[in-house]
Amino acid sequence: MPKLMERRGKRGNWYANCRHMSVKLSDCLETTDERIAERRLAELKILVERGEYKLWKKTFEQCCDEYVSGLDLSKPNHGRYESIVRVHLKPYFGNSRIVEIVQHDPKSGKSPLGDYLAIVNGMPKESAKKIRLVLQAVMRKGDKAFKLPAPEYVNPGFRQTRFMTQEELHEIIGYMEDQHQPVALVMAYTGLDLSDAVSLKWRNIDFRNQVIRVWRNKTLQNPESREISIPITDRVMDVLKLRNRVRRLHDDQVFNITGHAFQKAWKRALNKSSIDWHVRVKDLRHFFGSYLLNQEGVDPLLVANLMGHSSVDMLLKRYGHFTDETKRRVMNLFDKCTQNVRMNG
Repeated sequence: MPKLMERRGKRGNWYANCRHMSVKLSDCLETTDERIAERRLAELKILVERGEYKLWKKTFEQCCDEYVSGLDLSKPNHGRYESIVRVHLKPYFGNSRIVEIVQHDPKSGKSPLGDYLAIVNGMPKESAKKIRLVLQAVMRKGDKAFKLPAPEYVNPGFRQTRFMTQEELHEIIGYMEDQHQPVALVMAYTGLDLSDAVSLKWRNIDFRNQVIRVWRNKTLQNPESREISIPITDRVMDVLKLRNRVRRLHDDQVFNITGHAFQKAWKRALNKSSIDWHVRVKDLRHFFGSYLLNQEGVDPLLVANLMGHSSVDMLLKRYGHFTDETKRRVMNLFDKCTQNVRMNG
């Protein structure tokens, strides 16, 4: 009976040395223990029977390239996914094979994947969630059944507890350069993210019906894009008309700046202003959502629809910052209701 395994090298590791269902198996079984080697060889045979053996042999870099090739980089969210692969995942795992990434060291019980997840779990929760989603999608290019272990987030991240007043908004914008001011105004009065605003195209602008139509693809868990329509306010219309006057022929881009350049311009303007709290670029979107929620009679479901949120719960969690004036108005209503009950009683 021919040998199914053989020992090679100075350490005497066991290597597969057989054929199974016409597939040649010659992989290193990563152990000097014959019983463990036999078990791993049996696992390889199961992979062959499932048709997953070639996937098992893939490198992480190959999986990354396959994943990125399937992205539509014209979509802002897809651009972020590509950035996560390029900046976070490839530099860490490099050209390691998928099986090497998930394999546990017999002495320490650790694995490269476990070590990396420990780093990711220490990041702000929202960043960690995005990295985990992309990592799982990449790993599934090598193992279709792959699933990350449950997260153990230790950093809840930054949560804003207030939103800008109109006076604060216009003070910061007043310190910005001319090319950056229009982007800030559009973000504040449409609720668009920075990535959506800087990638806004003239084809997204319906001047006839005075509506901006953009496609949002929020997460990998919900890959289907959906259109959101945002009516154009007078302030935004003034910005768009001005931009249209200086529009370059055959250029479909409304703004010709990058998100990074805008971030830097925002920080410079904030430092020059008299505002003494940390106002992020994201707070332009918060201004839109929270300001609407503070208006009497505005349906939260409508605000969620305008901002591209799939649920009111997420909207209220993120943007449910209420002013003292709003709270006072509600308490006055409460006071009137309770007084009427006492008088009727």
